[in-house]
Amino acid sequence: MRALVTGAAGLVGSSMVRLLSKQGFELITVDNYLRGQIFGPEGDTRPTMDALRKEARVDHHVMDVRDPKVGELVEGVDLVVHTAAQPSHPRSIEIPVEDFEINARATLLLLEAVRRRAPQAVFVYCSTNKVYGDVPNSFTYERVGRRYTPVDPTLRNGFDEGLRIDQCLHTPFGVSKAAADLYVQEFGRLYGLRTGVFRMGCITGGAAMAVEQHNWEPYFVRKALNGERLTIFGYEGYQVRDVIHADDLSRLFLEFFRHPHPGEVYNAGGGPTNSTSLLEAIELIEGIVGRKMLVDHGPAREGDHMWYVSNLAKAQRHHPGWGITIGLPEIFRGIYQAQMGRPVAAPPHGSAR
Repeated sequence: MRALVTGAAGLVGSSMVRLLSKQGFELITVDNYLRGQIFGPEGDTRPTMDALRKEARVDHHVMDVRDPKVGELVEGVDLVVHTAAQPSHPRSIEIPVEDFEINARATLLLLEAVRRRAPQAVFVYCSTNKVYGDVPNSFTYERVGRRYTPVDPTLRNGFDEGLRIDQCLHTPFGVSKAAADLYVQEFGRLYGLRTGVFRMGCITGGAAMAVEQHNWEPYFVRKALNGERLTIFGYEGYQVRDVIHADDLSRLFLEFFRHPHPGEVYNAGGGPTNSTSLLEAIELIEGIVGRKMLVDHGPAREGDHMWYVSNLAKAQRHHPGWGITIGLPEIFRGIYQAQMGRPVAAPPHGSAR
């Protein structure tokens, strides 16, 4: 079996490469290390690719995903995992046309290449919960303990895929990802390609880069380790996120490859089990690091979610062999160990709590 992974040096891409390598796939990888250009040295993913090439046999191409030659790489593949993207909300505001070209147009060109060169391949697209814009903030929440909780009890298991994506505030990033999201669905429904859209929540793990506006979990841990002040923007830290380890997400992609549902959309985060407020996450990190964190509060960022949890019912219904196996304590311990420079042991299956 052959697979193409775009954005292979990133968190999700590298996790997928490792998993597919263990499954015996012949691997073609693409990355142009854009994150290092956007986020600076702390976001540079080249060391990740260097490590990958020692662990797995990959045919790696340093290419921009907009390069038409990327489409030639799909010839004869069984699986395409498209993780490459312009990932920054603030950057998308500065460069909306380039953001569209990377996130939307390049995805369309890749889909068309698959339709013409590898129509039997499974196509996995990494979308985002940001396609929902600020719609989650239109619901009512109340403070319960150290977090916000929906007043409507039907939301306690999270938002499902029926949440609307229009008539709301997006950054250009959210719009370009939504456009690509819809194209991936359409190529599944109209052309019969075996496409799947995964609207991801907060993805993290030991390999995640500690970048403030992209990977908050390792950024928080780094602040704790360095004894530096951390600024929480908005909601006094009561805002809630659901966190999924990149390895759990990769297992879901593999399940979709084995049992594809063409044109389907899945919310793919940590779900209620792995939901946490920022205050709760800080308390967990303090217990792991062994020191109190220094916390300041700043104004809310425009459109930032007060509460977002992914409803995983559809993903689990379509893929009953999949579930969350890596819980929040294991995730944050892994990030801590990675930042301390020690090997990260894989958590045992079923360790979530």
